[in-house]
Amino acid sequence: MPWVDPHETDPETWGGSAAAANRPCTPVYERALSTRPPFERTDKLVLHGPAVTEEFRTRGYESVRVDYHLAVEADGRVKLLARGHLWGGDEPHQRFRAQYRRESEPTDTVPFDEYLAWTRYQFGTIDVEDGTLSFEPEGDREEETRRLDWTDLYASARLRMAELELIRNPGLARYALRDLGEWRDVEDALRYNPDAFAVGP
Repeated sequence: MPWVDPHETDPETWGGSAAAANRPCTPVYERALSTRPPFERTDKLVLHGPAVTEEFRTRGYESVRVDYHLAVEADGRVKLLARGHLWGGDEPHQRFRAQYRRESEPTDTVPFDEYLAWTRYQFGTIDVEDGTLSFEPEGDREEETRRLDWTDLYASARLRMAELELIRNPGLARYALRDLGEWRDVEDALRYNPDAFAVGP
């Protein structure tokens, strides 16, 4: 990349053409409208410190790493798969998988109401060396299926599920998020995320 004089004020020097520099960000709702099922993408979350306890409302872990797979199927069913590890602190380390889903017909159920959740987890010991994580299991895997209210989902899962619901049924999802008082937070979180939706900001 060529060196740019920090005192340069011409927008074309810094960001390409003036038209591109002045182009407004595509609104989240328009990006959702332009994204049609089937849709899928992957995402990742890595947290350390007090944010882990706040985010996962769980034991006193110090680190978490989660890989997400987001999907809206052609028939409109939404699925969010989360695979990850929790470790650090005095609690037994844990690996887990969770899948949250809602069936296909938007008119049958209200978005952000209730989701079918399948979870599997196992305790053990996690070691991280040079960025590579290894897990040594201790004990059997536990598994359960249950229905969870929207507010019972972790914040990181809610944000990704909101993206899927906006793709599946943009008008109804935006209306429901506004009714819940969460539209502004979701909109702010997704506005500059280049990976969200099939259309960039």
